Amino acid sequence: MNLLEADPPIDRASRARRHDRIRRAKQFLRPLPRKATLHRWPILNRFAKTARKRPYLWSFREREVSVALYLGFVIAFLPLVGIQFLLALAAAWTLRANLPVIIGAQLTTNVLTMGPIYFVLNRFGSELIGLFGLTPVEATWSHSVYASVLGGLVAGVGIAFILDLVYRFVFAQAKKRPINLKRMGKK
Repeated sequence: MNLLEADPPIDRASRARRHDRIRRAKQFLRPLPRKATLHRWPILNRFAKTARKRPYLWSFREREVSVALYLGFVIAFLPLVGIQFLLALAAAWTLRANLPVIIGAQLTTNVLTMGPIYFVLNRFGSELIGLFGLTPVEATWSHSVYASVLGGLVAGVGIAFILDLVYRFVFAQAKKRPINLKRMGKK
């Protein structure tokens, strides 16, 4: 094949589909922190210079994303309103997790969804306490916190497990894609 020839129509169609997938992914990830936009985030801007020096914070390899999913959803579902982002940043930093994924998980419990999510997690935790015969706490407020923490832990791990399986499946499918060496040589 001559390098100056146009790509066959099949390659154009597959390239257009790939371009559409990449464009949708970029639109979906746009509000999350990236290396270039880290200075715009209120709390993260204090750590922008040092965060840019740590490539694991921006890596989408399986290990970094898995750790970020589990930590992110557990922290998001715990009743720690106001310090979730700081805890997520510290967890990503110390446990070498992906920062955009862990911050994105924190956005599930925003101002609009926080009330219903914590209410459901409290009820779920209360059901778990009754189901497994855990020792109930006497005070109503203490029982509510205990149930919320238990429900948040179990729900966070469960949702992260499902999303981790989905990510691993998509990651494995992306690895199976054949590499076109002729197109790589053109670049």
